[in-house]
Amino acid sequence: VEAQGRTWECAYVELGVPGLPHAAVAYPGLAERSMEDLRELGKALRWHSAFPKGANVNFYDITAPDQIVELTYERGVEDFTYACGTGTGSVAAVLTLQGKVSGHQVRGDMTGGTLFIDLERVHSQITELCLTGPTNVVCTGEITDEDLTYQPSCE
Repeated sequence: VEAQGRTWECAYVELGVPGLPHAAVAYPGLAERSMEDLRELGKALRWHSAFPKGANVNFYDITAPDQIVELTYERGVEDFTYACGTGTGSVAAVLTLQGKVSGHQVRGDMTGGTLFIDLERVHSQITELCLTGPTNVVCTGEITDEDLTYQPSCE
């Protein structure tokens, strides 16, 4: 896709059902990036006309065999997130289909931690995708019926 006066190598993926939109964007040297420059590029690509639903923009760099660094500019958040499982899975799926990673125990390093991705490929399709890694509770809450208010949708 074209953005900021340059052509970016990119693959568009709708992962799962209903299809979470991801743009996997190759960014060599991602670890040494300027966050402000990436933020502006992420914003430009997130709204690019090539992506009908908009897209989570997943910048990636292959750093070793079966190892990637990944950074997600997430739609709705409109900024970077610490980790994105569907984004890292989308990048691994694209790279597996392109033959750039094996699809088995692919290491995805993100700001928030590391995931290992295993994929099953049948011809030109990914039929299974499994993410393995740590989880953290970031919020807990409780809501009761008394907390809800009824607001009619029409009068």
